[in-house]
Amino acid sequence: MPKILAIDSSTEACSVALFNDGDVVSRFELAPRRHAELLIPMVDSVLNEADIALTDLDAIACCVGPGAFTGLRIAISVAQGLAYAAQLPCIGISSLQILAAESFNKTDSDICLASIDARMQEVYFAAFKNNGCGLPEEIHSQQVIAAERIELNFKIRADTKVLKVGTGWDEYEYPDEVESVASQQSEIRFPNAEMMLEIALQHLKKKKLLKPEFLQPVYLRNNVAKKKSQQN
Repeated sequence: MPKILAIDSSTEACSVALFNDGDVVSRFELAPRRHAELLIPMVDSVLNEADIALTDLDAIACCVGPGAFTGLRIAISVAQGLAYAAQLPCIGISSLQILAAESFNKTDSDICLASIDARMQEVYFAAFKNNGCGLPEEIHSQQVIAAERIELNFKIRADTKVLKVGTGWDEYEYPDEVESVASQQSEIRFPNAEMMLEIALQHLKKKKLLKPEFLQPVYLRNNVAKKKSQQN
């Protein structure tokens, strides 16, 4: 069976997980602004617990966003460095898809509305359908948008169980159309590297792999760097 290392620091949470021939070892910590300090020790910790070397892996999966600008750069830099060192392929996974994967894993929901607080009075938003194969299917494309402007572009049957997940539901008001279709809000708030593993296994099986240099962040808000420079 394959061996995959997963890394995420796209939000306030920082996590690493290892799939090792069916066994899972993981670390998770809610630690804003400590991602650079924690990621490498977490990687060493899971590898040591599983008693395997970096070169024993088949691939390295990394959350590529959307999410915090600095956190994404840290996680991707770590993933690329490890992949180059061990000559391994990479797998890029969406933070919003990770939230959906955990919601489908822990509940009987049919559709997940995933929303992450993007600051600047906006959210990162997408919707996913549970197709039962461990790879949530995106049915509303990822976007960065003011919560009150979200318009769902898909039909929802009356008997469909819709779940809200992520930090984007905490502070903002959404249109009645969105609020009315969601039957409940999950306690799942942050992406977790452990939930990346099933998605990564599907990518590995389908050979959807990247060379390390092609592992790139998905910011959605393309002018974030420009806005930062204008504020200085």
